[in-house]
Amino acid sequence: MHKEYVFPCEQCGAKLMFSVATGELTCPYCTHINRVERAFTKVVEKDYEKALRTLKNLPQQPSALSSTKCPACAATFELQENVHAAVCPFCGTAVINEVARYRPIQPQALLPFKISNEEARAIFKRWLKSHWFAPNKLQRYGAKNSTLQGVYIPYWTYDASTASRYSGRRGTVYYETQHYRVNVNGQSQMRSRQVQRIRWTPVSGRLEHPFDDVLVMASESLHYALLEWDLEHLVNYDESFLSGYESEVYAIDLERGLERAKATMQYRIRAAIKRQIGGDRQEITQMQTDYSNITFKYILLPVYASAFTFNNKLYSYVINGRNGAISGEHPYSMVKIAAAVLGILAIAAVLYYVNQQGLL
Repeated sequence: MHKEYVFPCEQCGAKLMFSVATGELTCPYCTHINRVERAFTKVVEKDYEKALRTLKNLPQQPSALSSTKCPACAATFELQENVHAAVCPFCGTAVINEVARYRPIQPQALLPFKISNEEARAIFKRWLKSHWFAPNKLQRYGAKNSTLQGVYIPYWTYDASTASRYSGRRGTVYYETQHYRVNVNGQSQMRSRQVQRIRWTPVSGRLEHPFDDVLVMASESLHYALLEWDLEHLVNYDESFLSGYESEVYAIDLERGLERAKATMQYRIRAAIKRQIGGDRQEITQMQTDYSNITFKYILLPVYASAFTFNNKLYSYVINGRNGAISGEHPYSMVKIAAAVLGILAIAAVLYYVNQQGLL
């Protein structure tokens, strides 16, 4: 199950932290490196229908851990049952532990962190400085930000075979010459212009489209999509990789995840159908898709998640723990925006004056 995992050093017994630099569990006291056995065997996809039947037949059981939902940002994460209170890893809010149901699906694979905490902080500072319209005080605040937490976020991946039947029409663009009259210096003159027309032809057909690793975030706590993941480097799940980090449990269950995956598939199917229809314009009037051979994986992906309060308002951001991509929100300085607007208006006024005086 997900929790904050603690591993003792083989040499001195101190708490270990997974090292991004070495990819091992490194002791911060005696510097002993505790090897992590990495399994790179292919992660086996699980049959969706079979898993669904198994899940529906399972009795509801209390967990050995407790799942807690943050009242401020809605993040869901697990704590050991004897922990009564904690701090939310996403926004720093104090939360009270509440008992939740057992999560029967266990993670199969994960991507270990490649970006260290120090590197993530540097990325955050550069990100703040890159926003010219952010308040100056915010950039100074970024240097003091100390709530950055490495968290493994749950994701589903779905594979499926799809077969779609569709009908619609193909549009071919052509041009007609249109004649019209204009009045020039009191005299009527005949002019012509090219007018675009579209010739529509009914079409219908069938498209088969396989999908592999359609990614669906199983968390409701993050509001920013970090889409670039090197899933080809997934390693088999091992609790050692979680040492020193926190992990969120899935809040989007298997069925809801598939519905979101289907929405992504539908978007890609429509694009593929339009390419198949061809022509200059395409319209799809009817489309029906059958899904088969649906399989899934449950994986954990690494992010640095945090939030900060500025002028009594909460702002959150996340950093991809693999490539350092950052996404989030920040306040804006109305003074800077007003100065920029006034500057643009001043330049426009000068250009207008120069033009009126015939100096250009």
